[in-house]
Amino acid sequence: MAVISKAGAAHGGAKRRRCTPEARREAILGAARAVFLERGYAGATLDAVVERAGGSKATVYALFGSKEGLFAALTADTAERLAYTIRQLAPSASVADSLRSLGRAYLEAVLSHERIAMLRLVAGESGRLPELGDIFYRLGPQTGLSLFTGLFHDWGARGLIAGADPERLAGHFLGALRGDLFLRTLCNPTRAPTNGEIAAHVDAVVDTFLGGCRPSHAA
Repeated sequence: MAVISKAGAAHGGAKRRRCTPEARREAILGAARAVFLERGYAGATLDAVVERAGGSKATVYALFGSKEGLFAALTADTAERLAYTIRQLAPSASVADSLRSLGRAYLEAVLSHERIAMLRLVAGESGRLPELGDIFYRLGPQTGLSLFTGLFHDWGARGLIAGADPERLAGHFLGALRGDLFLRTLCNPTRAPTNGEIAAHVDAVVDTFLGGCRPSHAA
């Protein structure tokens, strides 16, 4: 009769505990991210995802329903990761310092290779599946808009900046912040901006923005 050591049994038990439905879902999403980014939506297959993640196609169908369902879940996961990163941003002591530090962190997150690549995929498929674009925007970029809207509302109430519409101000600021750097990176994946370029761009945007939002008593 074979004897299983306590260490072996414990290892096996730990391995089984790790293979929870949530862990399996995360493994499939990780594999799907790699496959979709390498092959594009049209070239990606569930067989390729299963080959990377292990398990079976039956599990993929049970969790996501279809290839479209898997891509929709991946889109939501990518946007939620961006939203989580944005929610961790914290303002500094002054308005200018806050906008500079938050602006750099925001751009570094938005311009990351993986997020830009996923945005290309989502944009390419949103004409056929418009709900994907809606999911990505609501769970990702809209979180950034909400964060800066809240900041501008607070600063306006304290008389630190001028402007009657915090949400419009936030939209203008984020639009300027992305600017040409975002478009250039989106169109050319081989030309990502350097940290120095990001810092110089953010400084210019903040200086211009605050020039238009300076309260009259600070003029």
